[in-house]
Amino acid sequence: MKKTILTALALAALAASPALAEPSNSTPHALACMKKYGFTYAQWRAYAVPAEKANPYRACRDAAPAGENSGMGKSGACQRKAGFTQAQNEAGQVTPAQRQKWERCMGM
Repeated sequence: MKKTILTALALAALAASPALAEPSNSTPHALACMKKYGFTYAQWRAYAVPAEKANPYRACRDAAPAGENSGMGKSGACQRKAGFTQAQNEAGQVTPAQRQKWERCMGM
């Protein structure tokens, strides 16, 4: 019983973590990016946007001027440009070419 409660608390803490959240998708800049890639906020919220539209949208959204949608930072945008996710990076599944693209994007 005690283990179940601790597990539930740990999962609740992880689910509530703002570090796992994407930047806001309802800012004027994000909405303009949605329009640019041909889908609506309602479609985004319904998970009805295919990856070929979602990935460039995220890059557009994350390239917002300072102060807007800055939650992911430059690293996340560069990872998407290089073609890998944070999970792939942590699992060591990033190719040398992807790493090089990321480093160039980051200005290293």
